[in-house]
Order: sequence, then structure tokens, then C-alpha cells
Amino acid sequence: MNKPENTELDENSMLLKASPKRLFESLMEQTADRIYIKDKQSRFVAVSQALADMHGFADRHELEGKTDFDLFSIEHAQQAFDDEQKIIETDKPLINIVEKETWPDGSTTWVTSSKAPLHLNSGKLAGILGISRDITDQKLAQEKLAQSEQRLREQNAIMSADYESAHKVQSVMIPGRVPKIKNINIAYLWKPMTAVGGDLVNFPRNPNNCLLFYLGDVCGHGVTAAFYTVLLKYLTAHQGEVYQDDPAAFLNAVNKEITGLLKSGFVTGMAGHFSRREEDGSRTLHLSNCGHPLNLVYRAATKTIESIFLPTGMVMGLPGGTASDKFNLKLEKGDRFYTYTDGILEASNPAGEEFSRQGLEDCLLQHADQPIQETLNILYKTVEEFTGTTDQQDDITLLAFELT
Repeated sequence: MNKPENTELDENSMLLKASPKRLFESLMEQTADRIYIKDKQSRFVAVSQALADMHGFADRHELEGKTDFDLFSIEHAQQAFDDEQKIIETDKPLINIVEKETWPDGSTTWVTSSKAPLHLNSGKLAGILGISRDITDQKLAQEKLAQSEQRLREQNAIMSADYESAHKVQSVMIPGRVPKIKNINIAYLWKPMTAVGGDLVNFPRNPNNCLLFYLGDVCGHGVTAAFYTVLLKYLTAHQGEVYQDDPAAFLNAVNKEITGLLKSGFVTGMAGHFSRREEDGSRTLHLSNCGHPLNLVYRAATKTIESIFLPTGMVMGLPGGTASDKFNLKLEKGDRFYTYTDGILEASNPAGEEFSRQGLEDCLLQHADQPIQETLNILYKTVEEFTGTTDQQDDITLLAFELT
């Protein structure tokens, strides 16, 4: 039985028997890298076929005796020559440097290049051994990526500036003019989730000079929702000019104008006005809502919080929607009325627990002895402490009135 021939051993034997010169020639003929040996005057002594091909020479030996000045632009050739002379002077290599190659026709390529001093067996410095690898495609891709990143940074800077400008404008617009009414303290809290938001507070002027207010919450967040607050600000101001002591008619008129303008969205809203002050300091608050039925009242006489459930009206912006019938709420001197968007109730902590209506009631009751604006400020700080590291998930807006 014949023993199988060990092909791998035979191949290794062939390599060992080959002369160093033949191995060197095979390397220079077959490698994809640009390998070269130069003398101390930076003249090519030997080059790989890949390098010759790069310069348009079919025979690599044709490059022997030439220099970079014969192949590249003067700018690149001079830089390469200076680098190589420094290697010869210092006897120190340059490893993995990135070189920009400029050609006589004006084109540009990029390589990573390593150059080292070449010593003969005697130890005497004979020249330079170098290897270059083309990275033009990689470099161009990096430059394209860098340009894209720069454009993105510029666009982000523009967007950030636009956001900041929009925030300043919306901060002035919401609530805008806050009326000063004798014996009524007004407070509000407006904290959008981002630089701009979809919550709106407005106090439209009206023919009877009563305290008329509107609180709205546009579905969604950010710039799109903020655009609709501008529209709602205008529409509520316009309807305020013809207000006839009927918050339901007011909301229905606004709804008629906005229906069909909100693509796949809607608005919840609340409107109301205060009647004239009675001799005992009480007033009646006339209310109507569109999908915004929950409110709170602090009763000064009993030091308690009451939930006020209004008749539910349909949200604004959808065909056929109507506001709830007018609801009359009697408030006594010292009482406070709170209305708000749902962002404060849904504020969550890292455990996923919501601040909730109970948390809102507890905080308002606990700090009812504070001025009404300070009560809202404390409330927001309490919400921040509750949510901790959790990002704000919705716009937070509260509107409060106190009879004095």
C-alpha cells in the first residue's frame, strides 16, 4: 500500500530550496502593495509591479534610476525627498504616515506609507525600504463623511437657533397679555416638553371686559403642535372680540374655524369667564370644554380640594364636534380654581409611576397657604423631584385663579 504524498511538505520544501533572490522577485511581481527600495539619493533601485502599474510602466525595471520628481508633482516629490533625507540623516523610520500624492495632471491620491532605513549585512546604511498602500477610496469616504457631519452640525446649529427663537416668541405669545382684575389673582405655569410646545393659555379681550380665558392642548409635541398654537391664539383672540358671555358658543366658533386644518390631530380645550363680583366677594365662573372636563377647586372655608367634573364636550378639530353646555361654578372669596393639561398627571418617575391626580391634589392642598403663583412653582418643582432622571414626556401647563 502506497503512503499518500504529503503535498504541504513538498510545497514547503520548494520554498526552502528557492533562492532568496527568486523569493524577492516573486514578492515584487505579485504583491498588491507598492514596495520599493531607494538609494541614499532617493533613486529607485527596485520596485514592485503594483507600483510600476500605478505609474503606467509595463516593466517594473523601467523605474530603476528614476526619482519621485520624474513621477509626481514638484510639491509632492519635494516633500517625499525631504522626508527620506531625514530618515537617512537620523536613521529613524516613518511608520504609517498618511501622504497626499499630487500628480502632474493635477489629480490627487492618498496612501499610507512606511519608510525605514535599509542596512546591508555590514550594518552600513545603503538606502531606504518603503511600502505604500492606496487609501484613496477610504480617504474620499472619510472626507465625504466629514462633510456630511459638518453639514449636519451646521443644520443642527440652525435648528437649535430656530428652536431658541421659536421658544422666545412662544414664551411672549403664551399667555401674552395677562389681565389685571381687581380681587382676582391669576397664576399660570407653562413648561413645554421641548423648546416649543402645543399647550396654549390665552386671555382674549372681549366687549364686556370680563375675565375671559382659554386653555388648549394640541395633540402632539414640538414644532408642529407649536404652529397650531399660533393659529389658536389668533382664532381665540378673534372670537373674543365678539364674545357674548357664552363659553360654549366661543369654543364652537373656534372649532368651526380649525376643523379640517389639523391633519390627523385634535385639540382639547377649556374656556370660561367670571361674572361680576358679589357683595360677599363671591363670583360665578361660567365654563365649557371640548374634551377637557377635569378641574380642581380649593375651598378656603373648609381647606379642602374638590374635583369638578364638567359635562364632556367633543375634542376640537374633528367634524361634527361640539363643546359642552355651559357649566356655572360658584366660587367664594379665598377659593382657588385650577385647570390644567394632562402632562402633569402623566409625568412618570423611573419606576413608571405617574404623578397622578392624587399627587396634584395633595401638593396643591399642602401649599394652599402660599401665594397662588408660588403654589404653582412649588408644584412644578415637586413634579421634577418626582420624575427624577426621567425626561419630560409631555407639555405641562396649569392655569389658576384665586378670589380675594
